[in-house]
Amino acid sequence: MGGAVKVYGVGASPFVATVLLCLEETGADYELVPLDMAAREQRAEPHLSRNPFGKIPVLEDGELTLFESRAISRYVLRKYGGTNPTTDLLRESSLEESAMVDVWTEVEAHQYQPAIEHIVQQCVILPFIGGARDQAVVDDNVGKLKKVLDVHEARLSTHAYLAGDFFSLADLVHFGITYYLVAGTEYATLLESRANVWAWCGRIMARPSVKKVAPLIQLWLKPSSSA
Repeated sequence: MGGAVKVYGVGASPFVATVLLCLEETGADYELVPLDMAAREQRAEPHLSRNPFGKIPVLEDGELTLFESRAISRYVLRKYGGTNPTTDLLRESSLEESAMVDVWTEVEAHQYQPAIEHIVQQCVILPFIGGARDQAVVDDNVGKLKKVLDVHEARLSTHAYLAGDFFSLADLVHFGITYYLVAGTEYATLLESRANVWAWCGRIMARPSVKKVAPLIQLWLKPSSSA
């Protein structure tokens, strides 16, 4: 009955990485189907039939096709995570805990990611494709990220993880783009200088799922981050 779900995209994408982490955390069987991003395969058929916006990731589970990484992640966790506390990363058995997961997942989407994404784009993506960084854009977003990280630091001074003393989707969604910042730019010190944030990063990096998915990003970073 059924088979492995298919994830279309490349493991180097932080958004694809989020979905892969959810699949790894729940032990679901999956297949990563790579797309040729340089050839803009994501902007052509048949991928446009999967996602009319021409983006990754896309998940196929039988006849169901989903796009948008956070929606995919919630689907995976609801279907495969169950109520086991070690795999229930949405904490839907508790109204209060699930609400806190939602809060900090929204913080990542609307406060954390926009700032850090601009830094990564300027420091990693643009140089990789032959462009030059705009340091003014970097500096502006470093300032924004510092303010967000101060909020994280305060929260993590009283809790092991963002939603509480349990690992959840709220922590997991931070991984991909944070890994780019730490491994691919000179701005890892923004996290290292905040003891609680850095310890939280260490706890996330120690998870078996992260150890399996992180090399997919690192393979892409190595050529662009070498001197």
